[in-house]
Amino acid sequence: MSTTTATRALARATTGDALLVARRRAAQDKGLLIGSAVLLLASLILTSAVPRLLERTADRAVQESILAAGDDADLLARAMPDPYGEGPRDPVTLSYESAGWLLYQFGDVTHPPVVTISSAYTVMRTPEGAFAADLVHVATPGADTEPVRWVVGTAPADLPDQPDEAEDPSGAEAANPLTVQVGLSTAAAAALGITLADGPMTMRRDEPGGYDHVVVTGLYEPVDPTSPIWEDHPGLLGALTSAPGAPVEMRVSAYVPFAAVPDMVGVVGERAVRSSARAAVRTDGMTVSDAHALVTDVMRTSATTGRLQTGLPGVVEAFDAGMAAARALVSLVLAGVATTAALCLVLTASLLTERRRTYFAAERARGASIASVAFRALVESVPVVLLAAVLAAGAVLLWLPDQQGSALLTVAVALVAAGAPAVLAARTAAQAANGRRVPADRRDRAAQQARRGARRLVVEGVVVTLAVAALIAVTGRGVVPLESGEIDPLLAAAPVLLASAAALVVVRVSPAVVRAAARWAGRSRGLAAPLAVARAHGATSAVVPLLTVTVAVALVVLSGTVVQTVRTGQRLAADELVGAPVRIDGAIAAAGGAELLDRLRGAPGVTTVATGSQVGKRAFGERTGLKATLVVVDAAELDAVRRAQGLPEVAGLAALAEPGPAGTVPALVGGDLLAKAGTEGTEQVMTALNATIRLDVRGATDLTADAGAPPLDTRAAIRFGRPDDGIVVVDRQVLADVTAQEASVDRVWLAGPGAVAAVAAEKIAPPATSGLVVTTRDGWYQAWSQSTLPSALTATFLAATGLLAALAVLALVLVVVATARERGRTLSALRTLGLDGRTARWATLGELAPLVLGGLLGGCVIGLGLPALIGGSLGLRRLTGEPRGTTIDVTWWPISVAVAALLVALVVAVAVERAVRRRDRLGEVLRVGER
Repeated sequence: MSTTTATRALARATTGDALLVARRRAAQDKGLLIGSAVLLLASLILTSAVPRLLERTADRAVQESILAAGDDADLLARAMPDPYGEGPRDPVTLSYESAGWLLYQFGDVTHPPVVTISSAYTVMRTPEGAFAADLVHVATPGADTEPVRWVVGTAPADLPDQPDEAEDPSGAEAANPLTVQVGLSTAAAAALGITLADGPMTMRRDEPGGYDHVVVTGLYEPVDPTSPIWEDHPGLLGALTSAPGAPVEMRVSAYVPFAAVPDMVGVVGERAVRSSARAAVRTDGMTVSDAHALVTDVMRTSATTGRLQTGLPGVVEAFDAGMAAARALVSLVLAGVATTAALCLVLTASLLTERRRTYFAAERARGASIASVAFRALVESVPVVLLAAVLAAGAVLLWLPDQQGSALLTVAVALVAAGAPAVLAARTAAQAANGRRVPADRRDRAAQQARRGARRLVVEGVVVTLAVAALIAVTGRGVVPLESGEIDPLLAAAPVLLASAAALVVVRVSPAVVRAAARWAGRSRGLAAPLAVARAHGATSAVVPLLTVTVAVALVVLSGTVVQTVRTGQRLAADELVGAPVRIDGAIAAAGGAELLDRLRGAPGVTTVATGSQVGKRAFGERTGLKATLVVVDAAELDAVRRAQGLPEVAGLAALAEPGPAGTVPALVGGDLLAKAGTEGTEQVMTALNATIRLDVRGATDLTADAGAPPLDTRAAIRFGRPDDGIVVVDRQVLADVTAQEASVDRVWLAGPGAVAAVAAEKIAPPATSGLVVTTRDGWYQAWSQSTLPSALTATFLAATGLLAALAVLALVLVVVATARERGRTLSALRTLGLDGRTARWATLGELAPLVLGGLLGGCVIGLGLPALIGGSLGLRRLTGEPRGTTIDVTWWPISVAVAALLVALVVAVAVERAVRRRDRLGEVLRVGER
């Protein structure tokens, strides 16, 4: 016979009647095949859709981060210097030219630029009383209409033939003051009692050495009160309460149209006018790729022109760091869910194979090859997998058409679903007639058993080695940045490999545990305990079911632990970043801070008020080249605030208020600053305020430099920039006594049950006008925890917990159904001897006990230990915002969820077993025999 003929004969023998046999078997087991197809379809949709959903969430998160950054993410154009060196140019020309440049460079990705020309606040004296006002011109270049609508009086206009500002900058000649026409909003005019019933109203603007006239010619209403042009100057929309300690009660902003801006510059003076051109980034429809492209363009333009200023690169960089942590966490949980689903598909294929065991044995007896058996199984499974893959791809593309995603897990699950039936069918057919002979010699049998044990030990050693290697690699490399939609394969494989190693350990230990239980069962009365233990003996070597339960429990516990850790970490971050129930940041002294602080100290429910300031890059030591951050605080009060907030105690902080040796300032020095200085003793020198002081070092501290009011974008978790070499903490009053200089106050912490209400009662104006930022601990926590990225990840892990619990229930049900026939034979025989239904249920529970207890124990160890071992690679700190790093919060409820899921699985499994055997009749068993 030629080679070609032999090959054709072999092909016919392998593939003959494959379609007919596959169709008939599929019709017989259509229910099981449909269930397997549904599980496969759900798994493929899940593994395909979750990475794409994460990227859609990333798009929303980057939009949210840019919006939350506010002005920091805006593009601010600086005016170009005069190339001919002829001195300062007209601020109006500079600002409008800068706006045009912004529009030309970035007009397609930003909102229209906003030009702002403004003066400082000064007191205006009118017949209706005095109030503070600044002169403001805001406009969007190229707009067809003004942003205001004049409803009373006339629009301001320019006034020709005024004295030149350079000749009379202050309007010192009372007989000929400079004049500018302005408008007020109707809301501000109503609050100030201004009606213009008698025509334009002249206000006197006092300046050192003279005064000017500001004439209100009309009242207006904003065309769009929600327009961003009003954000920096809310006084243009209505009257505001002045800062505490101000000489007048009310303040407003007077609107200056473009025609009157030259008069405004003449009144105020070119050097006293602040002008800017700012463009907010358009976030509607922005994707992560768009944000990266914009940052690249911004950095290139800034480097080549030198006139662009923005914090957008830092915002996007912080977002990328948080997104890397999110992708790592999703990789971990999605791989666990996919692995558990794939193992359930293997169990389904095992059940299908068990039901067809007699068919495979008959085929082998008639001479069928193992290849033909495997081929017929593939003919049956591959079309189902292809159909499920097409349906899953269509559903995902219809749902998320524009998002990128990784197909790694999807392909892996599909290959398992296609190949498992063929592999198991071939294995079953081989076992049906393998022709293996057992040696008659006892030593040969022992040698054969030893070889099997050695092979098993090698396989187990390889699995354990891979698990340890993956753990070491993941722990050592940290968080790996991934592209959009990618899955980290090494991080995804780590929990599965560790769960596999734990399952192998349980398989090794289970026989000894069952033997110990057998000794106890032998002393018990009745048949239930011995029967349960006997059934448990046969289940101790079931690796795939045990691995399924172990992976599911491990991921349930891990997911719950991560959720608990993130929630706890966000609360701790709020405590540490805010530092008190409420804090105030900004130029406190400039806003009448002394009176404000006095009122807050006397407010009901306020127990402690601590003030502070911070300045960096202070020289530390003599000729050391070290730079330190000097933190000046009310030491005793800050210690009391920290204690009330439950923050870690800072040893020696309160004692800093006690004076040291003559001419020295008691201090706490942070980190290894003293070691870097390389000096001995407790006395050091450093620069502070406008003097050089000698420090009485009273110990080290783990305090870090205060970063000010925490932002609400991803920069709260990621702090960039080069810090100083260390920190030095001193008391404010002691420093003032030694240096005869009073340090300014730029941050205040308030403690007590009424602290938040007391600050709210002060009605501090927005930061744009007051310069003060008020941050409450609860408010920051709510905003941070409910932001897009942390809330989406929390929802993902909670959903994964429920899904994994359901898969664990499904795995045990499949195990019960797959072993029902063999267990039925035993129970049928025992029923003829008087076995009752209750004892039969104990047999089922005994068979499941090694799976449930072993999977629960191994899964809990992996689920609790893995976050602690690879926490740095998960980047949890980037989601919690904790400045000192995240500590894993081990809690009881994830384990309770796993236990509850397994208890439900046991109940369902016993119910399924009862349903399978409900048609058994004792008479039929006695007549026919075991079933």
